[in-house]
Amino acid sequence: MKRLLSIIAGVVVGGIVVGIVESVGHLIWPPPPGLDITNPDDLARLMESIPAGALVFVVLGWTLGAIAGGFTAGKISEDPTYLPSIFAGGILMTLGIVTLFMIPHPVWMWIMGIVLPVPCAWWGGRWAGVKE
Repeated sequence: MKRLLSIIAGVVVGGIVVGIVESVGHLIWPPPPGLDITNPDDLARLMESIPAGALVFVVLGWTLGAIAGGFTAGKISEDPTYLPSIFAGGILMTLGIVTLFMIPHPVWMWIMGIVLPVPCAWWGGRWAGVKE
C-alpha cells in the first residue's frame, strides 16, 4: 500500500511541478490576445508560431516534474528498487503523451516527452537517497 501511495504522491507532485514551470513559461511568453485555449484549432495555430524558448520551457517542466515525482515516490516508499519512482515517471510520461496527441507538438518534443520522464524519475528516486 505504501508503494501505491508513493506513486500517486509522485504523480501529483510531478504534475504540480509541471504546472508551475509551464505557468512561468506563460508569463515569459504569454499567449497572443484572444486565444481560446479550449479551442483545438487555436492551440494548433499557437504551436505553429510559438517561440522555441517557450517549447524548451515546456520540456523543462516535464523534466523537472519527472524528477520531483520520482524524488517524492522514492522518499515516501523508501524502496531500494526505485520501482515507485519509475512507475511515477511512467505515468507522467503517459500523461505527457496524451497531451502530445491532444495538441500538435514538434517531433523533437515527442522524442523528449518519451525519452526523458522515466530516467529523470529514476534519477529523482536516487536523489531521494534510496539505496540499492
